[in-house]
Amino acid sequence: MKDASILLVKMAESRKYSYDLMAAAQQSNKPAVENLLKSTGISRVPSVSYTPDGLRLHFESDKDDPQKCCDLTLKLRWM
Repeated sequence: MKDASILLVKMAESRKYSYDLMAAAQQSNKPAVENLLKSTGISRVPSVSYTPDGLRLHFESDKDDPQKCCDLTLKLRWM
């Protein structure tokens, strides 16, 4: 959950970052998308999928966590 929060704060604070992420996703440039996500300082990169309309980020709890407490999916729509 902390990683999702870090990413959302970065997107809210930096219009350029959000634009760069959107542009890379719209071009299906997975390495660029992953590099942009890593650049935020998150500890684990979510699984990523994109459509012409938006971006889907799926954050999973640590696979070694016996409780596997939670998953979170963010769906971001381009404006």
